[in-house]
Amino acid sequence: MICIRLIAVDRRPTRLAMHLTDHDLRQLDRDALSRLGEEAVRRLAERLLADLKDARDRLNQDSRNSSCPPGSDSVYRQPRAGSERDPPTDTTPDEPPTVAVGEIEETAEAGDDGAPVAKAPSGAAAPAARRPGRQPGAPGFGRNQKLTVNAVLDHWPARCAACDEPFAAEPVAQAYGGYDEIEVLPADPNAPGLRLWVTQHRFWEAQCGCGHCSRYQPPRAVVLPEWEGARVDAQQMLGPRLAGLIVMLCLRYRLSRAKVQELLWELLGLQLSAELLDQTIRQNAGQVAPVEELLREEIERAGLLHLDETPWRESGLLLWLWVFNAVTTVVYFIGARSAEIFVNALQGGLAGCLMSDGYAVYRSYLNRIRCLAHLLRKARGLAEATCRHTSQVGQQLLDLLGALMQATQAARDGPSEDLAEQQAPNLAQLKALCERHQNSPFAKLGEFCREMLNDWEAIIRPLLDPSLPLTNHAAERLLRHGVIARRLSFGTRSEQGTRAFALLASIIDTCRARKVSAWDYLSTALQAGRQGLPMPPLPAVSVGG
Repeated sequence: MICIRLIAVDRRPTRLAMHLTDHDLRQLDRDALSRLGEEAVRRLAERLLADLKDARDRLNQDSRNSSCPPGSDSVYRQPRAGSERDPPTDTTPDEPPTVAVGEIEETAEAGDDGAPVAKAPSGAAAPAARRPGRQPGAPGFGRNQKLTVNAVLDHWPARCAACDEPFAAEPVAQAYGGYDEIEVLPADPNAPGLRLWVTQHRFWEAQCGCGHCSRYQPPRAVVLPEWEGARVDAQQMLGPRLAGLIVMLCLRYRLSRAKVQELLWELLGLQLSAELLDQTIRQNAGQVAPVEELLREEIERAGLLHLDETPWRESGLLLWLWVFNAVTTVVYFIGARSAEIFVNALQGGLAGCLMSDGYAVYRSYLNRIRCLAHLLRKARGLAEATCRHTSQVGQQLLDLLGALMQATQAARDGPSEDLAEQQAPNLAQLKALCERHQNSPFAKLGEFCREMLNDWEAIIRPLLDPSLPLTNHAAERLLRHGVIARRLSFGTRSEQGTRAFALLASIIDTCRARKVSAWDYLSTALQAGRQGLPMPPLPAVSVGG
């Protein structure tokens, strides 16, 4: 017996592929559309519309509506600097908020004086979110780790506070206070490794022959107004070297407070709270704040300054992290992306050349060099465009820029004659190409050509002096650490934390550029700040550095 199986055949037309490839898009232009019939254009439009919707949906995905990590969110969707940090209100602080008739519930409770107390309307806004950290009134937690004291150091008053006479050899004295200081000992060649040393400081009061009892007063540094709340004096539980180590772990090695806690416990057996670590960073920044002015003066005298910026977040507010790199001096600032940062940082002007990208603010400085790496990337993007005409022009621009860079690099190794005159034909062709397409209907091509013409003098400056750099990689490499820190921590959470990050990072990277120990300099500066002494000078550039 033969069994016959019937197979149903779907004779409906096969659905075309939804997505158009880059190869397809490069062949589509006005001429190609004019050769298609009306029905073919309609079907193509449907496919293009589907592609556009799909691309727009993927573009709008972020950590709120997809599985994308928060670090992939666009920083441009955050509130920008200069906007109100707190929502404005229509009432002044001295004026009680008004409530419309009918918004007070009839079941109001009576107050202590018998008068009815209005309840908040049902549609009233929710109270503001609580601030991060321990809340006021919370009991908190104290230290429960007891460390063995290795040494005792007594502090005596030098002279009588009343008669200003020195004390006798053995005055009548009594200890009235003190504190324990935990410190990391400097490296010992005979016993390498990190070791903790606990010193118990005791404060004494002594009685003078005149009858007055004087007390030893520990030194206290002057707290700048912007560092209010960061108490700075000699009575600190963490010694200067241990505090400097915490700064290095958080700022240079980008460890979170929790990981620093874990590392200190694993290596030193020391228990510290996250709040103490954060307070240590802000206090240290307040102590070394005068160094920032010294750094700013050095970048003004630089013969060559690399400048760049990248987005930064401060509690959701969009700011920008700026870096000023003068080869052996590095200064960071965090603020709005405007000319204000650029002008304030270089108050005394700039003695040398400025290497930057195409940000319009930099064009106010005439002695400028334009980073060719940015232009090469943009030209490569035009060469890879789906529009055939844009791709052809972009390839020509890319070839000409590449030829100029190669000629400049070759002139550094050999005898450089008149490089600008030698490359005059390529320069003329490049400029003519930009002038011809500066008003191109293709937006990206027109923008690039206008940018080239606006920065023409800055672009060709290395041809006049081949020793000048061609790229801004020096500043971009420094900002890479800031970008990683932003992705790990999502920026800073307060204005004081933002300022502390920029200041301490400036000191650390300046020491690294000069090939000296940033930990040693931070420890010395912190010790001076706690004693109320002037800041030590910046470390000199090491020989051969």
